[in-house]
Amino acid sequence: MGSKKEELDFEKEEMMDRFQILPKRRLAEVEKQLIFILIEKSKIQRERSMALLNKGFLIFITFIIITYLSKTNNILPQIYINILFIFGIIVLIAVVVTYQNTLSKEEKTLDNLLNSFLK
Repeated sequence: MGSKKEELDFEKEEMMDRFQILPKRRLAEVEKQLIFILIEKSKIQRERSMALLNKGFLIFITFIIITYLSKTNNILPQIYINILFIFGIIVLIAVVVTYQNTLSKEEKTLDNLLNSFLK
């Protein structure tokens, strides 16, 4: 657990060093607005992918509940129960992968924005 704290401290120190070498010029109003728009766009993408993740997880839980109820009450044949379960797993995997991809793209965009100021 101590190594995780040390790692966070190192990242914090590295970020502070990066900010100290930033150019001392003032940003134009257009640059400030562009930065603000990029950050807001990242937030919107993250919220959209989070909503998709929540809906996908809800669909997964619904499939699991339907599968459980069908199995205990013998409502559906076993093949349909298996198909429902597999679809639930596929939906969950798809939304998690989509969420991870969105987060990694957002992180890359923000890193590129930060690196553009450090040049």
